[in-house]
Amino acid sequence: MEMEKENIRIEGYIGTWHVIDETFWHSRKVYLLEHDTYGDETACLIVNEDKQVILDDVRNGFSDLE
Repeated sequence: MEMEKENIRIEGYIGTWHVIDETFWHSRKVYLLEHDTYGDETACLIVNEDKQVILDDVRNGFSDLE
């Protein structure tokens, strides 16, 4: 099941988000989300296919997972 790419709501986070990149991490698909209102002026989120936050306060894309 593919996650939607726009107007994504994440529990515990204000506003909506959109996918700007995706990759596999520990054999699971993960998504880099950017806030719809604040864009690159605020930190991103990395979530899994179930919209569970893997990492917040992301400043350097998927390299922050390392």
